[in-house]
Amino acid sequence: MNQQTLCIYTDARSDKVGELTKSPRAVFAFWSARLNWQLRVRVTISVTTDGPEVHALWQRVRRSAAAADYLTQAAPGTERPDAYSSAETAAGAHHFALLNAQILEMDWLELGHGGHRRARIRADTWQWLTP
Repeated sequence: MNQQTLCIYTDARSDKVGELTKSPRAVFAFWSARLNWQLRVRVTISVTTDGPEVHALWQRVRRSAAAADYLTQAAPGTERPDAYSSAETAAGAHHFALLNAQILEMDWLELGHGGHRRARIRADTWQWLTP
């Protein structure tokens, strides 16, 4: 993984995994109310559900409270009864997936009372889009 990649964990059964497998493009939007900054990040995403990288990451995640999210028998978005408990997990089979998002371009926007500033940032260049 390089400095221009975002690494995201998800459940391999989630709808987004199927969607990203068919069309591996996405845009992430981040907002900081404290700074009045918006950052939009355009990426291409590869989905990995097996192999040494996924195995090594799973070894770390499986020791955390988040592990239960990847061990449950129910896929994300499945309605659960009120009596659902964490005991309803599979015996060791996980649904952990890794999304590697290669950053193509970022659009940075600062909202200000005296005017806004915007810049486009790419791996090898950046440019102001507003004065």
